[in-house]
Amino acid sequence: MIKDLEGISKGLHLYTIDDIIQQVSGEFLKLTGYKECELIGISLIELGGLLKFEHQVSFQNISDRQNLYIFNSDNLPIEVKVRFDRLGDENHKVFHFEEQKDLALEFTLNNYGGSETNNNGCTAVFSYPDCILLSHDENYIKMMKEMNSVSDNLLGKCPSFPMNISELLKRGTSCHEFEVESRGAAGAPAYWDINVKMIAGVATRQYVVISFYDVTKKTQERKRLTKQKSEMEFILDNMSDVVNILDKDGVCTYKNKAGEQFPAPYPQNLMSVNSKRESHSFRVDDTNGEKISIEDIPERKVLRGEKFSKRMVIGTSEQPTAYYECEGTPIYDEQGNIEGGILIYKTSQPGIENGEYTALQESVDEISMYYASFSHKDYKINYLNRFALKAFKEEWPEIKAESDIIGKNFFNYYRTEDLEELICNIDESIEKRSSYLHKLEFTKDGITYHTKTIFQPIINQNNKVEKIIALGIDISDEELANKTMEKLLKDQEELFINTSHELKTPLTVIFSGAQLLNLYLERDSLEEYREDIQSVTKMTMGNCYRLNRLVNNILDISKIEYGLYELNLSNYNVVEIVEDIVESVSQYTKSKGIKIIFDPDLEELMMALDVSKFDRILLNLISNAIKFSIPGETILIRLVKKDDHTVCISVKDEGIGIAQKNVEAIFKKFTQLNRNFNRIAEGTGLGLPIAKSLAELHGGSISVESILDEGSTFTLELPITIMDTGSGKHVDNNKMDRVELIKYEFSDIYF
Repeated sequence: MIKDLEGISKGLHLYTIDDIIQQVSGEFLKLTGYKECELIGISLIELGGLLKFEHQVSFQNISDRQNLYIFNSDNLPIEVKVRFDRLGDENHKVFHFEEQKDLALEFTLNNYGGSETNNNGCTAVFSYPDCILLSHDENYIKMMKEMNSVSDNLLGKCPSFPMNISELLKRGTSCHEFEVESRGAAGAPAYWDINVKMIAGVATRQYVVISFYDVTKKTQERKRLTKQKSEMEFILDNMSDVVNILDKDGVCTYKNKAGEQFPAPYPQNLMSVNSKRESHSFRVDDTNGEKISIEDIPERKVLRGEKFSKRMVIGTSEQPTAYYECEGTPIYDEQGNIEGGILIYKTSQPGIENGEYTALQESVDEISMYYASFSHKDYKINYLNRFALKAFKEEWPEIKAESDIIGKNFFNYYRTEDLEELICNIDESIEKRSSYLHKLEFTKDGITYHTKTIFQPIINQNNKVEKIIALGIDISDEELANKTMEKLLKDQEELFINTSHELKTPLTVIFSGAQLLNLYLERDSLEEYREDIQSVTKMTMGNCYRLNRLVNNILDISKIEYGLYELNLSNYNVVEIVEDIVESVSQYTKSKGIKIIFDPDLEELMMALDVSKFDRILLNLISNAIKFSIPGETILIRLVKKDDHTVCISVKDEGIGIAQKNVEAIFKKFTQLNRNFNRIAEGTGLGLPIAKSLAELHGGSISVESILDEGSTFTLELPITIMDTGSGKHVDNNKMDRVELIKYEFSDIYF
């Protein structure tokens, strides 16, 4: 029987009797990482649990070639094709495995799999369309618990997400969904921004990378602001006066309840081409009984930037004649352009009292925005709601109760950069019987806040100013969103500008080289032009390195920003590491006629480093120094121990230097100080930001001192820490990696 087995089974196989494993091939052990003693004697069901495929297929049910994912001893997924043969007795079976390699799966696992995690979310990799979990980071388990969906063994299974999230996974297209809700065991809602990325593999294989980012706090804050808006609308809806808000095109974007009952005396869309023709079926008169033209109605006037109050109009049409008193206030954006207007209509018909705002104060005590009223003569506070009292208590601890602030000057507690100008504007609004909007930016406890406060004079039935109300709204989230969007658009623009140039140059060189080689082939003159071909090959390889570095830099800066980069620290003699790097690049500097010197203050300094990331930092600083130096100049690298806890490594060149106004900008993404296509040095402007971020991951920093036309000195400061690794010393086996890294970092200098 065993002889028959040896004849049939070569390669990856298992031999079973009555579904119990009797023999395992060496190739199978090598593929899975398990020992023979761990597999011999166990059942196929137990094997399914060990290799985590029990939820995909039962070995007893395999009838033909079956594709499935198994997981090795390191929990890495392997796609295999399985079939079996019977040896005589049907209870004697040989299971054959064939590994299905897919470079797309390797790429996906290398870039998105593993234990690296994002503090604000998590990432997982699935097969598609069967949605088998292939890899996940550490935070994924925590996220599943928050969704009340966790189990002991997640790999190899389909996830038990809530239905709305499962639909995203099964959609089959890349997408980004915002504020997707899930509920945990206690019923508390959580909100997630979910990014789904589809990756095509070999043949019909596909993979899904799904990332979750916890936005619960941000979403709850947005909902709070929405609630504030609803409360504000509640206040307006309880006013007896009509409130209409227009956009810049004259379209009414908001009406309070009184406004819904308001019989409009003219067309609703004031800017439409038919508005003048439609206006003939309406009549709006002034107090003298003269018809008001469509151009002079209150809505048109406020959109021209005119403020007015006590504007009396009489509406006559098929509706009963109505008398109105109108106030209008234009709304401006930050650039001073009119973006709309607010109109308040009060009925002036006999028998209807003009007691505006009488219900307002009764409705504002519970709203979550500050509301206060004060005298227009001496500014003494006569009322404030609970939200305003709480805010005043937080700002001034001496305020314990409402009685401590009633009767005090309102402007003793209101923030403003120019109180005199603010009071002048409020006095002007009193005179014009209109509202005044005051915007303010201030910083408290290191946090910047943005607020809007509406100051509204209250007019009594005798047309006298009774008091002024101040209604404050926090618009910090709105301002932050605007600034974030501006930065995102700027970064996107810089990315397109820099990467388009970075792609064009090497692609042109590679294409030209290919054309030249094709010409030599057509002429059968390869041997005659051997030196030219070698030169073309060298340029092609160099520009491939350059393109590869561009792609890697864009991926790396994204991973750093999302917190997916981690350090692999070990103890090294940093003096020896720097000396090896300088020696490795000396052939490059020599070919440029540039001298490089390493001058350490000590011979040995053991400290914890991620050596590959340290190499990248220092090589970037050296490559920049080479770019901006000319033959005959010197690059000096110094290493000094600043104190017992800090080491400083500086790279000084004698190159073109940096203007003082541009020093801070060089550490920003996509920044190139010389943006034209004939610039001295190539690059996307990602090298220094990545180097700075890697230094900060080590707990250090990078700074620069520079004088224009005299040179620059970049200084890397790192904390001196020691990892507890027993011997306290790590063997350096990074030299081969460093040689390859130098080719990437120097690709835009020497090729």
